[in-house]
Amino acid sequence: MPYREYPYYFMKLGKLYYVYHSYKNVKKKEVSSYEFTNDESLAFPIDEESAKQLADECGGHIVVKNATFNDYISQGERWSNFIVRKNKNIWRIYIIN
Repeated sequence: MPYREYPYYFMKLGKLYYVYHSYKNVKKKEVSSYEFTNDESLAFPIDEESAKQLADECGGHIVVKNATFNDYISQGERWSNFIVRKNKNIWRIYIIN
């Protein structure tokens, strides 16, 4: 079973992959900040429902990946290291409601 593949998902906006988002209240308006990178190896691996919700919010589309559990864990570790460093290759999009 160690080589069995499982699906996981990325949210993609054009050529950019989703890595992180946050919410803030600014002057009684909700502001959502979404961060993206152009490097797929640093994208945040998410479940299908979350990917659909993000794609709806940002206007992106879902990319399905199949990988072993170890590959999935490695993807999450690369993403985690990327977020800690806050690499300069991040694009930020704000949505104000």
